[in-house]
Amino acid sequence: MSTNLKGILLTAAAIFVLSVIVLLLPHHSNKEIQSISMAGFIVEEKHHHVESGEYIEMWIVGSNIHEKPENRVAYKIMIEEAMVYNLIEEGEVYMISATTVGDDGEFGDVFELLQIANQETYQLSGRGKIK
Repeated sequence: MSTNLKGILLTAAAIFVLSVIVLLLPHHSNKEIQSISMAGFIVEEKHHHVESGEYIEMWIVGSNIHEKPENRVAYKIMIEEAMVYNLIEEGEVYMISATTVGDDGEFGDVFELLQIANQETYQLSGRGKIK
């Protein structure tokens, strides 16, 4: 067999094997990543779950206060930092930005908090002076 024919057959075999591997590998979820941002997010509930010595889960549940009550959608938003979680208050309205991280049987999409700000109170800006 000539060298060119061996090269062509080897290339074709490699392409075939790679194609089979790609087709047979389990595919990750094709679910789209959804992001939400709203200026009128009212926190209706705060929850946390602690597995001592392992992890802590913190989340809030709320909706867009500007929607009619019958049209409101509840959003479950996971929070990574306990310091942020501790500052959030039930019944307060916040500006939030979040992105999906999975889904939950009760709420559907579950979001991860990216940014939160209280729009109802005075917000300072700039750098503080440390003596």
